[in-house]
Amino acid sequence: MSNIKKLFCSALLIILVLSVAACSQQKTKSSGDNVKVEHKQSKKTSKTKSESKNKTILSDLKNSKKKSLKYFALGDSLSVGLFSNSTQTRFTSLFADELRKGTGKSVTEDNTSSVGKTVTNFGLPNVQTVIAADPDIVTIEFGTNDSAYGVDQKNLGDFVTNLDSLVDQVKNQTSAKILLMTTWSPSDGKYIANDAIYDREIKRIGNKYGVPVVDLATIWKNNPDVTKNDLGYSQVYNIQKDTFHPNQKGHDEIAKLLYETIKNQEMK
Repeated sequence: MSNIKKLFCSALLIILVLSVAACSQQKTKSSGDNVKVEHKQSKKTSKTKSESKNKTILSDLKNSKKKSLKYFALGDSLSVGLFSNSTQTRFTSLFADELRKGTGKSVTEDNTSSVGKTVTNFGLPNVQTVIAADPDIVTIEFGTNDSAYGVDQKNLGDFVTNLDSLVDQVKNQTSAKILLMTTWSPSDGKYIANDAIYDREIKRIGNKYGVPVVDLATIWKNNPDVTKNDLGYSQVYNIQKDTFHPNQKGHDEIAKLLYETIKNQEMK
């Protein structure tokens, strides 16, 4: 009877050991499967975040189904090109060249700009011209001449109302990417204080519509090299040169800043 008990106990012990081993193996397998699932999900989430992070204005233009792009420049004398070496080397044309290189697509430039104009007497009145062109990307550059009229309620109020309306209409009636630009106000500018107030409004409107604002102060501030001119007569633009408007170096820097903006600005 004693031997039978011993055999019975031994059998129970073996069964117990096998059961524990089986449970342990199942747990390990389950844990391993969970790790694989978590790793897979983590990888998927990481990829999604990475794709979202990399979607910039430039990449969106590059990945669009369009084989060619249209760039529309709307502005004052800066967008006209004063005082670049030629119309082919003004910042708008240089920016169009960078767009071609960055997207690998053909880019046409449509430039509606005029010396001495404001958003009130030129920008907003030409909004339908922009809309009719159905552009892929637009630069809106006003404020420098506007600020010369003062910061009183009438003039500043008109600027804010009309720039807001211009951006609103272009944003809602086209599929264009919009870039707003601040004033050009070099250190010897006559309306520096006014410009700062107008720039704040430009940035506020940009924030309101989710539109990037290209801050030109990062170019002209404490940098006289971008406005230095020989003060000769410009045969290209039929006007005497000055030390206020950007020279060729200034235009180079503006084009570079525009391109860096669309290269790094994430889509919202």
